[in-house]
Amino acid sequence: MELGMEMDPECVPCLLGRVLFEANLCDPKKARAAMADSLKILDEGFRPGVNSARLATLVHKRAYKILGRADPYEGLKARSVEVASELLPEAEAFIERSEDRLEAAVKVAIAGNVMDFGIQGLEDPDELSRAFGSLISQPLGVNDVPGMRALLGPSKRAVYLLDNCGEDVLDRLLVREIKALGATVVGVVKGEPVLTDVTLKDAKASGVHGEFDEVIGTGMFAVGLDPQRMGDRLRGELSRADLIIAKGMANFESLSDSAYRPIAYLMRAKCHPVARAVGARKGDNVAKLVC
Repeated sequence: MELGMEMDPECVPCLLGRVLFEANLCDPKKARAAMADSLKILDEGFRPGVNSARLATLVHKRAYKILGRADPYEGLKARSVEVASELLPEAEAFIERSEDRLEAAVKVAIAGNVMDFGIQGLEDPDELSRAFGSLISQPLGVNDVPGMRALLGPSKRAVYLLDNCGEDVLDRLLVREIKALGATVVGVVKGEPVLTDVTLKDAKASGVHGEFDEVIGTGMFAVGLDPQRMGDRLRGELSRADLIIAKGMANFESLSDSAYRPIAYLMRAKCHPVARAVGARKGDNVAKLVC
């Protein structure tokens, strides 16, 4: 099944809004320069067929250089981990009382995907605390968990692409359920700080690092994951995985036109373009398996 996430006109104001958010986090006086260069990149690169994540990578890379900060979201990432850690007992109890532990853990992991700052006005990590109960009780708008389960088990190998800090605290519960089925799980973190995504340093700080059988880095600055710039080690892991689990919209956007299969995309559909691409509605929790 081919999906493909071409950059949509709706992506443009969203991307610019996030650059403005980054500038205000770092130095509002540099906002004009960051926005001006973002507009230049979009003017040159926003063409039919362009992958949204690849163009977003160019925009954010340039913005970070102008802002002079390697990790503009550092403070928000740390607070997000604190908030998510406070929710762990509730999340664990939800899984324990569920008839389907794997599906419950998928819902918990997707709930953490709301930790995506600069999108739709989200600025406060405590929003996860306020919304958590309703998020995990919401039925999956796309539910391919049975298909995921069929690909997991003894001697199987799963590759887990992490997304946001804070979200990774809740991911650990899903990793445990996958390992309980007998599968080996390899975690993948960002090679450099980008947006609120988990780096190796972040994974160790949150404790999720210890849940995986092994953790490797992407070796790159990229929104999502750029298959064209992957090293041999990561390419090999993705190629031989029995299941790739890709958290968040950016991983979906960047991999939707790749040849890597099977992939389970776990995310909150936060915008209309992504929701349409996966056959969901905006605001749905999505577990979409593509084989």
